[in-house]
Order: sequence, then C-alpha cells, then structure tokens
Amino acid sequence: MAKQMYKQTDIELQDGTEVTIKPLPIARLRRFMECWAEIANVKEGDDGFDVFVNCSGIALEQNFSQKFDTLSATAEKKKKGEFLSVEYREYLEETLDLDTIYQILDVAGGIKLNDPKLMEAALAAAEEE
Repeated sequence: MAKQMYKQTDIELQDGTEVTIKPLPIARLRRFMECWAEIANVKEGDDGFDVFVNCSGIALEQNFSQKFDTLSATAEKKKKGEFLSVEYREYLEETLDLDTIYQILDVAGGIKLNDPKLMEAALAAAEEE
C-alpha cells in the first residue's frame, strides 16, 4: 500500500462549504508563489489582505472548479496584479476569516504566518529600521 507523503486538511468555510487543503502541485505552487511575491509591494499601512485572499484562492481552486465559471483573472488583469476572477474573489472575501487563511497558506504553500518565531523576527526587523 502506498504511503501518502503530504498533510491533507479538511476545513469548513464561513458559509458551511467544506474544502480539502493539501500541498499544491508544482504548476499551481508557481502561481501561488508569484502571487505571494506581491507581499513585497504592500505599502506601509496596508494590511496585505489582497495577497492573502489571492493566494488562498489559488490554493482552493480545485475545490471550486465546478462552482464558478472562471476562477482566474484575465491576462489583462493579471498584469495589474490581480489573480482571481471578480466573482470568485468576492466569494472568498465573504467566506474566509484570518485563521482559515493562515491554515490555507500553511498547508498549501508552506507559509506559516501565525508562527511565533516569524512574528518575533518581523518585530525585530521592524525595530532595526
């Protein structure tokens, strides 16, 4: 019997929809990381929620391919830093909370935003500036 090498997590969104989160395959991980790179463009005072929602949307695409006609933004909108269709993005903004986003980013992309050591490092870097 084959052994599963990755962690898979089932969660429930705010609207009761159950989704499965698992590490992304390479093709989607590349898109996820391209989207995550936008965090460098977040200006002081912004919250970064756009990046969080975009990354979460890419991670959850497999769960919603039947529910939405289009999940990805058009090529023109991608040039402006938008990664999701308007309809899909609005749905995610209504059904995701911060703890759920943290869980999605952790399992799907290996980004641990609620890691205490990461927070300590971020605070130390901010104090140095």
